[in-house]
Amino acid sequence: MKKSVIFAVAAVAAVTVICWIAAAHAARKDAMAMENESKAVIEEYLAKYKPLDLEMRKAWYKYDTTGDKKASARESEMELAVRKLDSDAERFAKLKDLYRSRDRIVDPTIRREVEVLYLSHLPNQVQPEKLEKLTELEKRVEETFNDYRAELNGKKLTPVDVSHILADSTDSATLEKVWKSQQGVSNLLEKDYRDLVKLRNEIARDLGYKNALDLTATVNEMSLDMLDRFYNDVAKATDAPFKKLKEEYIDPRLAERFKIKVAELQPWHYQNEFFQEAPTAIFGKIDLDSLYKGVDSKNVVEKTIDFYGSMGVDIRGIVNNSSLYPAPGKNPHAVAWLLDPDKPGSSVLIMNLPNPPQPPKASEASTLVHELGHDINYEAILANKEIPYLLRDPTMLTEAFAMLMEGQTETADWFTHLGVPVNTAEETQSAVDLINYVDQLIFMRWSATIYCFEKKFYENPDVDIGDTWWECREKNQLLARPQGWKAPDALAKYHIPVVEPLYYSNYAIGRIANVQFAELFNKRIGDANARSYYGRKELGDWLMKDFLAQGELYQWDAFLERETGKHLSVDAWKRKYIGSDAEERLYK
Repeated sequence: MKKSVIFAVAAVAAVTVICWIAAAHAARKDAMAMENESKAVIEEYLAKYKPLDLEMRKAWYKYDTTGDKKASARESEMELAVRKLDSDAERFAKLKDLYRSRDRIVDPTIRREVEVLYLSHLPNQVQPEKLEKLTELEKRVEETFNDYRAELNGKKLTPVDVSHILADSTDSATLEKVWKSQQGVSNLLEKDYRDLVKLRNEIARDLGYKNALDLTATVNEMSLDMLDRFYNDVAKATDAPFKKLKEEYIDPRLAERFKIKVAELQPWHYQNEFFQEAPTAIFGKIDLDSLYKGVDSKNVVEKTIDFYGSMGVDIRGIVNNSSLYPAPGKNPHAVAWLLDPDKPGSSVLIMNLPNPPQPPKASEASTLVHELGHDINYEAILANKEIPYLLRDPTMLTEAFAMLMEGQTETADWFTHLGVPVNTAEETQSAVDLINYVDQLIFMRWSATIYCFEKKFYENPDVDIGDTWWECREKNQLLARPQGWKAPDALAKYHIPVVEPLYYSNYAIGRIANVQFAELFNKRIGDANARSYYGRKELGDWLMKDFLAQGELYQWDAFLERETGKHLSVDAWKRKYIGSDAEERLYK
C-alpha cells in the first residue's frame, strides 16, 4: 500500500475517533445537563409540595378517625392546593421534555423521580375551576359515604354490626332488611357520583385520553389493553370452575343453611355484603370464626404484634399510634397510610374491629394482619435513607405482599398462638386449603365484576347504574338481581365511589403476583413447602432491609420481574389452584 493511502486511511480513522470522542463528550454533557435540570425541577417542586403533603396527611387522619368536618375541609383544601401545584404548565412542559428523553438520564433514581413526577402532573393539566369542582365532588362523596349508617328496626348499625349480622344470622327477613338498608347509601351518592365520573371523563378527554379509565391506567403505569387481557385470562381460567363451584357446592349448602330452595337464594344470603369472599357456613365443621370465640379483639391485636415480632419486625409503635375500633363518623373501612414520609414510625392504621371483649371474625383478624403488612412496607421504605421523598411509596404490588401476610392467619402456627390445640390447628390448616381455593375463585370473579362495571360506566355515565351493576354481577358472579329491586347498588361498595377508579384491579393483580412472591419467599428460607413465617427472622430482616425497602424505585411490573425473574402471569395462579388437590377434595 502506498504511503499516501496509508496516511489518508489513518487520517480518516483519526477524524472518526475524534468525532466519536466529541460525540461521547457531548452526550455526557447533555446527560449531565438533563440530570441537573431534573434535580432543579424536583427541588423546586418539593419545596412547595412537602408542606402541603404533610398537612393533607395530618388532616386526613383526623377526619378519617373522627369524622371532624373541619378536618375534612382542611384535607380538601390541601388536596386542591396539591392539584393546583401539579397543574403548573411551565413545570409540566419541562417534565414532559425530560420524560420523553428520560433514557438519557444516567442516574436511575433521578430518572424514576422524573417518571413519577410527570405522571402525577399529567392528570392535573386542566383549568383550575375543574380541579376545584373535582376536589369538591370527591370530598362530598367521601363524607356522605362515611356518615351513612344502616338501620335495623330503627337502630343505627356500625359497620361491625352489619358485617356480623350478614355473617351470623339465619333469618332471611333480618338479612334482607340489613342488606337493603346498607345499600341505601347508594341512593344518596348517585347524583354526585355520576357528576364526578362525567367530570373525570371530561378532564381525561381534555388531555387526549378516551376517558378517565384510560388516563388512570396510564398514570398507574398500566393500560386498558393490558387489563382487558388480564381479565380475559381470568375469565378463561375461572369460568367453568366457578360455575361448578357455585352451582354444585356453594348454593346447595347455603340453601340448606336457610332452609330454602336454591332458586330462592338472594344476594343477602352469601354471608357478606357483596359475595366477595367465601361464605363460611358452606364448609360445615370448618368454622374459622369459632376459633376466635373467647379471644377478644385486643388479644388478637397482641397476637398480631407477636407474629410480626417473631419475624424481627416491631409493629407495636404502629399499633399504638392507630385507631382500631369503631367511632361515630369514622371511616368504616380499613386503611393503612403514612403521616410523614420524612419520619420513621409515622405509619398508622384505621380499623373497625369489634370493641373488646367481643371477638373478631376470622376475616377481621386477617384484615388486621393485611393492613399492617402495608404499614411495615412504609416503615421499611422510611428506614432506607437512599429513597428520595418522591419515591417513598410502595408499588401497587404492596397488595400482593399484604395478601401473603394475611394468609398467615390461616396457618397451624397462627391457630396454636390463638390457643387452639395442636391437633385441631393442624387439621384446620389442612381444611383451610379448601376455603382458600373457594375464596380465590370468588374474589377473582368479584374483582372482574368491578372492572366490568367501571368499564361500562366510564364509557357511558348516563346508563342506569343498577342495571349496569347487576348485568356485571350476573355475568361474573352468577347472582340474580332481587325481583323488583331498583337501586344504584354499585355505589354501596366503598372502592367504587370513594377510591380512584381501577384500584380494585390492584387487588386482583396482587392475588396473582403473591403466588410468585410466595415461591420467592420460600426460596429465601430454604423451604419450598413453607406455609408459616412465624419465627423466620431471616425473612423479616430481608423484607425490611431489601424487598420492602425499595419504594417506587421501579415500576410495579419491573419490580416483579426483578425480584421473581418472571412477568405477571395468570398461569402460576392457575397451576396452584385450578385442578389442585383442594379442588378435588371439595367435591368428594
